[in-house]
Amino acid sequence: MTGDMTTATAPSPITLMPHQQQIHDFLVDHPFAGAWVPVGGMKTLSTLAVLQTVRPMGHILVIAPVAIARSTWIDEIGKWGFPIRTKSLIVDENDRKLSQVKRLKRFQEVSTDPPTMYFINQELLTQPSQRERLITPVAAGPAGSPEAAQVLDLVRARGPLSQDELIAEYRGLVTVSANNRAPVKTKIKAWVQGLLKSGLVTRETYDCRTCSGAGCARCRFGLIDQLPVQNINGRNTIIWPFQTVIIDESQGFKSHDSQRFLALAKVRPAMNRLIELTGTPSPSGLHDLWSQMYLLDQGQALGRDITQFRNRWFVPKMVPGTTTPAKWIPTANAETEIHQAISHLVMSAQNTTLTLPSLTIQDVNVTLPPDLLQAYKDFKRDLVLDIVQTYTDDDGKLTQSIESIIAANQAVLTSKLMQFASGTLYTADPDDPATKGRYEVIHDKKIEMTEYLVRNNGSEPMLIAYHFKSDKEQLLTRLRKAGIDAQAFDGSRDMVRRWNAKQIPVMLLHPAAAGHGLNLQHGGSTMIWYTLPFSLEHYMQTNGRLHRPGQQRPVIIHRLIAKGTQDERMPSVLAGKQQVQDDLIEAVSGDFNAEQALLAALEEEIREDLNNLWASERV
Repeated sequence: MTGDMTTATAPSPITLMPHQQQIHDFLVDHPFAGAWVPVGGMKTLSTLAVLQTVRPMGHILVIAPVAIARSTWIDEIGKWGFPIRTKSLIVDENDRKLSQVKRLKRFQEVSTDPPTMYFINQELLTQPSQRERLITPVAAGPAGSPEAAQVLDLVRARGPLSQDELIAEYRGLVTVSANNRAPVKTKIKAWVQGLLKSGLVTRETYDCRTCSGAGCARCRFGLIDQLPVQNINGRNTIIWPFQTVIIDESQGFKSHDSQRFLALAKVRPAMNRLIELTGTPSPSGLHDLWSQMYLLDQGQALGRDITQFRNRWFVPKMVPGTTTPAKWIPTANAETEIHQAISHLVMSAQNTTLTLPSLTIQDVNVTLPPDLLQAYKDFKRDLVLDIVQTYTDDDGKLTQSIESIIAANQAVLTSKLMQFASGTLYTADPDDPATKGRYEVIHDKKIEMTEYLVRNNGSEPMLIAYHFKSDKEQLLTRLRKAGIDAQAFDGSRDMVRRWNAKQIPVMLLHPAAAGHGLNLQHGGSTMIWYTLPFSLEHYMQTNGRLHRPGQQRPVIIHRLIAKGTQDERMPSVLAGKQQVQDDLIEAVSGDFNAEQALLAALEEEIREDLNNLWASERV
């Protein structure tokens, strides 16, 4: 259940693994801290145990990717019987996405709810200002009926109004002037539609009339945007109702200029406890760590702002011929110094007691026909690819035409080469919205191999991770045509349940939407990477859906590699990023036994000093 819920039963006995106990103790002792737990390390359970120990007052807010916020925490709370009242700000009690109206209503209920643990996805913390579409007078002319003329006069007198405002004001005007019942809303809407069709009024887009687009509760519909504001000591201050905040997958806040980070940083001083969790801390030159650490200590460790952080540990690499930094390069000692600077804020559980089944990663080669491989190489060299399109013309005849696909820059080329290697190529014209999503099938070699692997998996369920929507559509079509019940993951708790009950033979998922937090280890143990991602986070997190505690079978991950394409370099790209991340985790983890021995030695040293002092004073 994802709506209001109070678990009345006593919590089930919990025995934490050694690394979980270490994380638990660190988070209990440090109100503002992070835990870098390996993917599958059961960080949700560890954090719930922390809450059971500290018993925080007031509301708790869990901020997470939508799949985690929608199901993982709720499932764990129910599984272990934690007596926590929960409420989703994403879906209703039937796991259906809340409409904006219902979501805003739940935001308002926070101020009157009893102590509750709320769940929200990162994107709903704050949202951009929405512009208003207002009915605006355009030209003079007959309105068609006396009532429509009255509506038109009202618009001209009052200026631009929303349709709801226009209807409300007209009904109030008629009631006062005629002292009778106001016309029903549907009639007034019909008069407005008539005015629009006649060209006497139009709908135009305006900035918010309250804040002129700067941002306020009227035009922004995120949680923080909707919270009440009070003037305290001459400053407008957001009334923050969540004393305890948990950020699950904190790398979602790695961008120092993202709106979600800026909004959360603004209310950070009102928090009593903040826990950051991740299995994949940012490995990109440790540059993306500043914002995550700022939320913990408000800039004490790495600098009060990103400029101070950069000036201390980085040098800019400029865009040729400009003074604009293209990227920031860490100085020689930056990595070690940054690791040391944040070691008191982060606990990392690099241990060998986490028992997992064996993991086999197998690269499966896919061979493209010689002519296609040559076309791929030509495209990579020339940035232009000619393809033959077949379509039915207006007379019903099959017609062929040649269309050129142009990669405007290196980023577009990289995406196009990924598409080519996987079998489809998007052909939409950026200047023609009607062509959005259009693509051509280039080859079916990866789909053939996928079908072969599925058929030879011993009738066991299988996950397929895809990158492009076109790949998903082609996979579903091909597998279903072959009599295989393939389904695309829709994010629902019901689908997670059916997968874990082995009721879904093949489930397709996108790493960005389903790569975090989901417990899928009970439904299968084999996965296919149809297209490898550039994101190490997506890669590790998606693998961790199967390779995690509770998995009873060896895990096998197939990576489809189209020979002669950039698929071949992806394993080494991911391995390089993995090494950087491992170094980061190891640097802040420390040796727990060594630390305990050092503390014992220090205590003994202090004891001896006290004895010497006592003896000297007696003499």
